Order: sequence, then C-alpha cells, then structure tokens
Amino acid sequence: MRALLKLFLDIGLLWGRPQDLPASRSLPIVTAGLAFATNYAVDTGFAHNAARIGFAATQTALLGLWVALVLAIRRHRHRYGQTIAAVYGSNVLINLVTWPLSFGRGFGAEGSEILAIALAVWFVAVITKILWHALELPLYLSALISVTGIIASGWVLISAFPLPKT
Repeated sequence: MRALLKLFLDIGLLWGRPQDLPASRSLPIVTAGLAFATNYAVDTGFAHNAARIGFAATQTALLGLWVALVLAIRRHRHRYGQTIAAVYGSNVLINLVTWPLSFGRGFGAEGSEILAIALAVWFVAVITKILWHALELPLYLSALISVTGIIASGWVLISAFPLPKT
C-alpha cells in the first residue's frame, strides 16, 4: 500500500509515469471512487444534495470518458487502466490539497484564489505528462489535449449544473 501511494505521489510530482502503476482491474475502480469522493468533498458550490452528488459523479465520469476517447483515437485502449488510475489518483491528490480551501473563509480568503489557480495549472501539467506517456505524442500536443479536455469538461459541467443563485 505504501509503495502504491508513493507511485501516485511521484506521478503527482511529475516524476512518475502511468506505466509505473500496477496493471490491475481494481485500481481504476478504487481511484474512480476516491476521485468521486474528493470531488464531492471539494465542491462547495452546491449544498449536500443530489445536485452536488450529480456534479461530482459527472465530473468523474467526464474525466474517464475523455481519457478513454483520446486513448481510443490513438489506438492505445490497452493503456486505459493504468492511465485512468494515474489521472484519477492525481485528481485525488490535487483535491486533497485543495480541500482545506473549502473550509472556513474558503476560496474568498486572501491568497486562496492564487493557490487554487496554481493547483489547477499543476493539475493540467500532471495530466499533460500522464497523456504524454500514454499517447506517445509530443509534449505540446499532450498539453493541448489536456487543456482542451479540461475546458470541454468544465463547459459541460457548467451547462449541466449551473450554480444556485444566492
């Protein structure tokens, strides 16, 4: 277990590669569940209700579908398990770092927006590196795919789950 956590931390720090993770059928499922749980925990835009659960589930599913799509386009479907486990694991790590910002004064606190932006940029960098290894594309194309996928997912989420008016 400790070795697996170290692998995820290495990936999150841009040292590891998705192929360093074990080829396991259960690892993508476990990391998807953890990603869902931490997406739910970090999202404070909705009350604890069906919309918040739906948002977290859709966010997790979109990430999985997007990775499956780009791997299928490149004919690397066989890499899905390790790649999505790395992506979901990185999502969990970023969420765990972001989670304290949702307490107390939250994202309105001084400096928290800068930290949130820095973490978002870091997440894009981690996803870019994961896709770079999985897709065997130049780094700039992996970055373009990462940014495009995250923006498209964000657009779908904002369209499907508008924030409640206060």
